[in-house]
Amino acid sequence: MPGFAVIDLETTGLAYNRTDRICEVGVVLLNPRGAREYAWTTLVNPQRDLGAQHVHRIDATDARVAPVFGDIVGDLTGLLAGRTLVAHNSAFDIAFLAAEYARAGWPLDLTHEMTLCTMRMARQFGAPAKLGACCDFFGVRLTDAHTALADAEAAAALLAIYLRETRKSAAWAQWLALGARFPWPEPPRRGVVPVLRGATAPGSAMLADVVSRFAPVNDLEGADEYLDLLGRVLVDRKISVDERRALDGLAASLGLSAADVERLNRQYMLGVVDAVCADDQLTSAERALVVQLAGLLDLQDLEVEGLLAAAEKKVSQVVTGVELKPGNLVVLTGMSMERKRELTAIAEARGLVVWSGVKKGVAAVIAQDPGSQSSKARKAREHGIPVVGEGVFRDF
Repeated sequence: MPGFAVIDLETTGLAYNRTDRICEVGVVLLNPRGAREYAWTTLVNPQRDLGAQHVHRIDATDARVAPVFGDIVGDLTGLLAGRTLVAHNSAFDIAFLAAEYARAGWPLDLTHEMTLCTMRMARQFGAPAKLGACCDFFGVRLTDAHTALADAEAAAALLAIYLRETRKSAAWAQWLALGARFPWPEPPRRGVVPVLRGATAPGSAMLADVVSRFAPVNDLEGADEYLDLLGRVLVDRKISVDERRALDGLAASLGLSAADVERLNRQYMLGVVDAVCADDQLTSAERALVVQLAGLLDLQDLEVEGLLAAAEKKVSQVVTGVELKPGNLVVLTGMSMERKRELTAIAEARGLVVWSGVKKGVAAVIAQDPGSQSSKARKAREHGIPVVGEGVFRDF
């Protein structure tokens, strides 16, 4: 359908062709006259730390349960195909968009010269370049700056003004024709449910719904035998190759399907939640145990966060820190070098040893955001090492 697709992207940084990734997408669709038709947004799991969180303010746990770009590429293409792409500083957004399409296996021969830039067009009206200042100039309301949908809505409002002020220009028809004939790839549409900011906040309906979908297994023949063996296997928080074979072999002998095993694994994790909450408190170490065991059982991140939310509802006290003692090893991650130097000085002044990498014996990984997806935070979760925020120093 002809028209405009105004996009905005939040990213982990500026290096689209190296390490940085998209972490939020916002799209606003306008008809050829500039009337708003539809809006869509989702967080995107960048599969790394979130970079400048002080700018985009995206919670790392929200991002961790969001779809990766490859999961939304078909749905996003369905919105953009046939339309003229628009962005405020399109050179930045289009470079990231093309890079993500390429990583997802759907190369996109798109450059910013093929798109409209509301920043560049602002010059024709004597308006300032930056989005906020440009909106002030034209009287466009911009709330929640540096959220993808809010910025896309603002850029769409600017475009509507440009259209209204220059409606007789033949250039608009040429831009619409260019957008209509651009050859987009055709990745499959998956109908992925968008994940919004605040998705994992306490009391989130999303997380409560996830746990409510954990199917009970009291109607499944062989459930007790499988859960008994699973409990014995996970005593040491590991699953060896031989133990995996034993579990698979028992499941086969009991006639359990892959779906049955998934149900039983989830039921086991509900039991783990009950166990760690038995003393009416949830510590960082217990949270780390839930995450570690759920990872061994291949539960999705959204399910893991649902389990943690369920655990927090069961107890009257959530202990967010860890008990650190002089001589303990700690690892710092997901923060600027300047902040890392500051925290290193604080840690060493209190007798802690700041270590460069995660290994056995590390007491905690300290992150700017405990939901960090840095490689150190991910490795810590795999080993059951608590990942905590900088506030741990206040309790030490």
